[in-house]
Amino acid sequence: MKLKWNHKLKSGALQFTVFVAVLIALLLSALILYAYTFIYMKEQSKGAIENIQLSAIGIEYLLEQNEFNGDTLDIDFIKNENQSVKVHLSPWGVFEKAFVVTQFRKKIFKKTAIIGSLINSEEDPTLFLQETQNPLTVVGRTTIKGNVYLPTQGVKTGYIAGNSYYGKQLIYGAIKKSTSSMPKLNMSAVEALSFYLKEYKPLRPADYINLESNQKIAVSFKNNTKGSYSKNKIVLQNKEISGNVIIKSDTIICVKNTTFLKDVILIAPNVEIEEGVIGNFQVIASKRITVGKMCKLNYPSALVLYQDNKTSSGLVSNTIFENKIFIDSGSTIRGSVLSFQTKEMSDFQTQIILEKDARIKGQVYCNGNFELKGRVSGSVYTKQFIANQAGSIFVNHIYDGVIENENTPIVFGGVIFENAPKTIMKWLY
Repeated sequence: MKLKWNHKLKSGALQFTVFVAVLIALLLSALILYAYTFIYMKEQSKGAIENIQLSAIGIEYLLEQNEFNGDTLDIDFIKNENQSVKVHLSPWGVFEKAFVVTQFRKKIFKKTAIIGSLINSEEDPTLFLQETQNPLTVVGRTTIKGNVYLPTQGVKTGYIAGNSYYGKQLIYGAIKKSTSSMPKLNMSAVEALSFYLKEYKPLRPADYINLESNQKIAVSFKNNTKGSYSKNKIVLQNKEISGNVIIKSDTIICVKNTTFLKDVILIAPNVEIEEGVIGNFQVIASKRITVGKMCKLNYPSALVLYQDNKTSSGLVSNTIFENKIFIDSGSTIRGSVLSFQTKEMSDFQTQIILEKDARIKGQVYCNGNFELKGRVSGSVYTKQFIANQAGSIFVNHIYDGVIENENTPIVFGGVIFENAPKTIMKWLY
């Protein structure tokens, strides 16, 4: 019995030893796996953080570019062989669209934004009036505050329909001399406007969207641009359209107040925005843009009237109802309002009309005639002002209009100027 007991003792000890050895092996394997997983996750987290940081560097790189790159570019400053950064700069209406893709192994991070020229409301012109050998004349309750660039003749008071000037001083701010030419727009941006109006159409069937069958359309800016094109009139009603979408008509687009647009682009010779429309979008037209009463277009919206009359004079109509942007009373535009003719006309036809109690909070650029009855908070660049009052046309007169820089952010973005610094206007989705 004693020998048998000793045999069982040795067998149990061996089993226990094997069990302990297996347990130690499992623990060691678990520790090794944990260490490997920890190192891997740490490296992945570090790579993800570096992806985000590199995307910011990519955006900064695009802010320095003055021309569009047709293809996606690889940036070669990356040290890690497992990482890559690709950038792409393209037009988005009158602004630019920056797109950056960073990749670490299988992790991909995308970042996209709308870019515009940097405007410093404390340092840049609140008003730039082109040198035309005519002074600026202020009448009524006109108020101008900020840095002002005027013709050699300066500013004086005027008299219209029994009203003189009622302000305490003519300009509330510094006065400097303007030049005989307007600040130049970026040529790539101008060429993009021409392309939109003359050539743009969705190229592939996959890029088309059906406006009739879809009441709600949303397209990410991280995907390809989607578009809708018609030779006939397009009426947008009972719609919600947002994102990377371009809608074009060869005749007219009507936006009803039952439609909400966000970040999209509308292109047509004529665009009518009905009373009470709320949204955030760009309009590019060649003849006329009308904004009804009590509309609210949020930043960074844009109204762009582009007329290529340098080689084709027939594109500019002689009727008083065309060749203009009309913003009715009670409406607010947060962004940019641009009227640009490739050949400046010497007539007295008005290109932009801002009605009484209407407001532009941002930027106005007009190389023609601007009739200001409302308020601009930001900056105005114009060839000359026009006041249509009492059956007469008054050149370089402002009657009851306001231009100021007190109710604007210190830094904001606007249309792209030549060789001007740029800024992020909005991060996209």
